[in-house]
Amino acid sequence: LNTFPIVPGSSKVLKITPTGQISVFASGLTTILGVAFDSAGRLYVLENTTGTGNQFPTPGTGKVIRIESGNRTLIASGLFLPTAMTFGPDGALYVSNVGFGPPPNGLGQVLKITVP
Repeated sequence: LNTFPIVPGSSKVLKITPTGQISVFASGLTTILGVAFDSAGRLYVLENTTGTGNQFPTPGTGKVIRIESGNRTLIASGLFLPTAMTFGPDGALYVSNVGFGPPPNGLGQVLKITVP
């Protein structure tokens, strides 16, 4: 997660090998708050907000993107400031939506996403 103001495309995922070598696995992402791997070993990235047209958190612009062999697939969009994700034992992706933001408090959700 980069700090504010949000610079679209400024976040990246780094790969660290067992010997400590560091390389960029994926770049051009925005405000990454979480990563998860499915049972097939595919990487999923949670973008909290893209800040499109705004340099601060923009509700409704969160995304989940799958990155596999350099290709990106949009899995979910329109998320409202999501803060975490994980795969459940059923293979579905669970995302905390409305993890923070404007009042009133208590609007948080856990979304179940069936991954194609």
